[in-house]
Amino acid sequence: ATAEAGAGSVATLTLTEPSPEASRELHMPAAPATSDDHKKEGNELFAKGDFLRAAAAYTRGIKAAPDSHVLYSNRAQAFLRLHKVGKALEDADRCIALAPDFVKGYHRKASALHALGEPARSEEAAELLLGAIERGMEDRELVRLGVTVGGKAFAARLDAFRKAAAPVAPEEGDKPAAPPPPAKKAAPPSAAAKEAPPIAAAAAKGPTEQSLSEGLGEQLPWEAPPEDFAAGCLQPILKRFLAEGLVSLPAVVYLQPAPPPKGSREEPSLGQISIKPAFASPSTLAQCADFLQGKAAEARARSAVIFVRKALIEYPCVWKEKRKQEWPFDAKADGLFMQCESHNDRVVYFTQLTESKGGVCSVGETVQLDPATFALMPRLFAT
Repeated sequence: ATAEAGAGSVATLTLTEPSPEASRELHMPAAPATSDDHKKEGNELFAKGDFLRAAAAYTRGIKAAPDSHVLYSNRAQAFLRLHKVGKALEDADRCIALAPDFVKGYHRKASALHALGEPARSEEAAELLLGAIERGMEDRELVRLGVTVGGKAFAARLDAFRKAAAPVAPEEGDKPAAPPPPAKKAAPPSAAAKEAPPIAAAAAKGPTEQSLSEGLGEQLPWEAPPEDFAAGCLQPILKRFLAEGLVSLPAVVYLQPAPPPKGSREEPSLGQISIKPAFASPSTLAQCADFLQGKAAEARARSAVIFVRKALIEYPCVWKEKRKQEWPFDAKADGLFMQCESHNDRVVYFTQLTESKGGVCSVGETVQLDPATFALMPRLFAT
């Protein structure tokens, strides 16, 4: 519209129609969000710990793409964090139905079955995981969850399956095999060897009663909150690292003692067990966990703290194939895992530690990790 007026004249208004292009620009509706948009939004919310809104975003994504097995898997994980186990199980079943070869579907379902807290459902979870592995879905996360759910029995069955599936070496022809050398008669095992598994009966290098007391200050070991007990154990380990380097870092468990009986003058001792061989395979991990669970129950331990140098871990490599939001360190970074747990809590931390070529040691960032993803050892206390 334009207005024109000359001297002493009446103004006139001229109206013009907008061009078709301008009209389209004015009335162009916004493009609707896609399922990928909703998935991205859900992932960002999940990474922030906002599991309720993450589940809602995945639900919008499912409405846009009803056959997306990934969205069902993601929503199942969000439901698990919200303790909505029934809904998580439904989504996991739907995920498997849509994509029978998708590994995470089986992980989600087994996690949900185990979360029900019933021994029969945990056994069902172990069977599900073992079946998936036997069908060719070999995955470290499935194995790790299987050991957590099924313990030593799962590890033994997995080892038996792997041995049976291993290819047999071809024969070299008709040449007769050389007779085997005469077997050496083994000495009978000692009584101590029969009682202790080959995992963790040795004392570990780490905090002494005196150094632990220094770390705890005026608190007694059996009176300290579990997180203070863990911090008291950590201080002498880091002090020794700064003096001796990465080689000094242990693989060890400390059991927080229970209070002494009333009237007793004897102070409880610090339970200290080396567990370096535990992280060689699923079998050794399950064996060690079984041993430690018995020790914790026998000692009536208040809590347990596990310290392991990352470079010592061959299994489970919990840091591999993780997103930056989950594992903020370089894959090759070395340092110390700390898993602290009691009867009603569980936390996992990683502290990056470096040693220069000149032998200068430094303590880097410490980050709290999600125990559902980064726990190295199955639970040692019944919940």
